[in-house]
Amino acid sequence: MSLHDRLDGIVRSGQLSAPLTVTWEVTKRCNLRCAHCLSDSSPEADVSGELSLDEAKAVADQLIAARVFQVHFGGGEPFVYPGFLELLRYARGRGMSCLCISTNGSLLNEARIAELEALGGIYLQLSLDGATEAQCDALRGEGAYRKAVAALERLQGTAIVRTVNFVYCRTNAHELDAALALAETHGAVLRVTRLKPSGRGAAAYEALRPTQTQLATLHGWLERHPEVLTGDTFFHLNAFGGEPSRGFRYCGAARLTCLIDPTGDVYPCAFTQSDRFRAGNLRARPFQRVWREAPVFNGLFRAGEEGACTSCSAFEGCGGGCPAVKDALVGRLDVPDPDCVLGTPSGVAEGSPASGI
Repeated sequence: MSLHDRLDGIVRSGQLSAPLTVTWEVTKRCNLRCAHCLSDSSPEADVSGELSLDEAKAVADQLIAARVFQVHFGGGEPFVYPGFLELLRYARGRGMSCLCISTNGSLLNEARIAELEALGGIYLQLSLDGATEAQCDALRGEGAYRKAVAALERLQGTAIVRTVNFVYCRTNAHELDAALALAETHGAVLRVTRLKPSGRGAAAYEALRPTQTQLATLHGWLERHPEVLTGDTFFHLNAFGGEPSRGFRYCGAARLTCLIDPTGDVYPCAFTQSDRFRAGNLRARPFQRVWREAPVFNGLFRAGEEGACTSCSAFEGCGGGCPAVKDALVGRLDVPDPDCVLGTPSGVAEGSPASGI
């Protein structure tokens, strides 16, 4: 049995004693204002309630004590957070071995890159939602493309493992081949992720949501490019048949992963940051207790999510789709994914991208 199949079995069977990966949004502030930002980050974002550096170090200690395998730092833009490099040095010094940073790349000057390389065990994920300047800047703002590519060029020749994260949208779907070439030219692996209606992405969702034809094209393209990463974002495409997309066949949120927001609140994933799914705050309760005891991580997030999908012949492949998208668009978990590729989603109007072109 492969590692993929063993982990897939864990996802199906229930919760681990600690998550394999924790996404930690260290700040909501960002020097960009992307049209589809999942966290609604911006240069003016309110940071008054965010964890101080000392509180962040205490959270790092909690994650180390829980034996979390990987921490994925994000935001906002994590390099905007005061003392971010000090937090990384602290975490590495305390034994946190696998650190990933999601960044727009604009603040990755040569000095910061040298510090990251010296730390070791650092993985970088650079956001670049277009293989051309015009397409990328349309989503991420003027100058975003040039700054990200400049960061990739500075990373050439370093030992830092890096990926280029490409959010697949209606407007950039035609640039998959070019995005892959761009990543490979700069010694990076391409990671394609799903657009979701979270943060500013909720307002932009209908305009940027891929069509059924584009989703089918993406599925075939991923089958032809096994070197491209997807995480667990596109498992709903498995209903098309053929080889399963990379990643798990079921959502890992609240089973394998969770999210810590800038104020210390804990949620199943980055796309479920609402009162309904808040599991607790790390200022009031240690991480291990939140993970083990919070109702959200003990069935609430999974209650009824399979719904009508259990009788579908494609259920074993897609697991009913993404709970976060269901909640955002329908307000329920016991329905099919609104972007169901079989064209039979619940609560989605006829003629929308999920029910045809």
